[in-house]
Amino acid sequence: MALSRSLFARLLVAQVAVAIVLTAMLAIVFYVERNRTVAQLVTSSWAPSLLLVARGVPIEQVRQVAPGPLRSSNLRPEDVFIVASLTVLRRIMHETLVEAGLPVMEVVFGHRWDGTVGAPTLWLALRSDDGALRWVGFESGLVEENLRERFLIATLFLFSLAVGASALIAHRLAQPLEALRARIAADDASGGPLPHASVEVLAIDEAWRALRQSLDQQERERALLLAGVSHDLRSPLGRIRLAAELLSDGEGIAPRREAIVRNAMQADRLVGSFLDHVRSGELPLNESVDVAALARNTATQLQRAATELSVEAPQSLLADDVNAILIERVISNLLDNAFTHGQPPVKLTVGTAESHICIQVEDYGPGIAPENQQAMLQAFARGDASRRQPGLGLGLTIVQRVALRMGGSVAFFRSKDGARTIVRVDWPMR
Repeated sequence: MALSRSLFARLLVAQVAVAIVLTAMLAIVFYVERNRTVAQLVTSSWAPSLLLVARGVPIEQVRQVAPGPLRSSNLRPEDVFIVASLTVLRRIMHETLVEAGLPVMEVVFGHRWDGTVGAPTLWLALRSDDGALRWVGFESGLVEENLRERFLIATLFLFSLAVGASALIAHRLAQPLEALRARIAADDASGGPLPHASVEVLAIDEAWRALRQSLDQQERERALLLAGVSHDLRSPLGRIRLAAELLSDGEGIAPRREAIVRNAMQADRLVGSFLDHVRSGELPLNESVDVAALARNTATQLQRAATELSVEAPQSLLADDVNAILIERVISNLLDNAFTHGQPPVKLTVGTAESHICIQVEDYGPGIAPENQQAMLQAFARGDASRRQPGLGLGLTIVQRVALRMGGSVAFFRSKDGARTIVRVDWPMR
């Protein structure tokens, strides 16, 4: 289905259709013109003898001057060809003979009168000067032996040549567009000019490069802004927390101090979310990480009871070209999301499937409606519309961002029994 919608397939079909039409037109023109030329040659050769027959000259005398064997009959031949393909040929021969001044009433093709295999006999009905109808037959060479087979072979050869040329042209036209599609899909703006590309495709490539550079610049500026603001906010937050903890234990002071410390810590976690978002797009993917061990360590740090959190992972699962901090953040965000918006028990599963490394978290919460799943992967999206839960809505965004950088994806689905919500992150093994 995808191939039928590709530009190459459509170009090839269009050019093959044109090739079929042109080949058919060429075949028809060749067939008609060939027969007309042969008919003119036959007429010029046999016209003097046929005029003598029409004037009533005895057939024996006519045979002496005829260019070849001549047969005569007062009755219409019985053994004639009733073949549709000879209709055009008979009409052309009839028109040519009439134009030469011969009183030809009908033209038919019949077998050779000696019974041998060869070119068929051309029979003409000539009206003589006394009004009588006389049939004469001769081998004209108008119908060439094996012409149909040779014509079919030539047509197939021309058609194959046209299809081959069309496929080559379509491939050359579609190749630059396919290369551009692959470049955009890989988000790679560092390559050179596209080979064999037209001016229009090169213009599209240049426009995409400019757009990609503009988006990169905006992303760098946004990351710099988030990192700068987050870093600058942590210093005053730390001072506020320290000042609150140094307050005396006077009457009514302790509850207020705890509130200040609690809000300062919450603000610090929000600032940390901004920094995690920035790091998710900037930390290099150049490490080899044991994902199974990292998953167990991350789960242990949450200090959840075994009835609330379980881990299923192999003894070791090595992943190349990743980053330990980012993998740990992915696992931590998935678990935080499960405990915050779902219901325990929560299960963390790490493994492989179809040459992909998979991290999967299950909980017994209501999950995310299918129509809202993609929106929840966007920055600052929140499933809790009433904002009863603290946060900025960056948890799943960070997960999505890291997964895309590793060439993977994030998927939401329900278990077969419908009781559990499952979030899965996977990326290709390298």
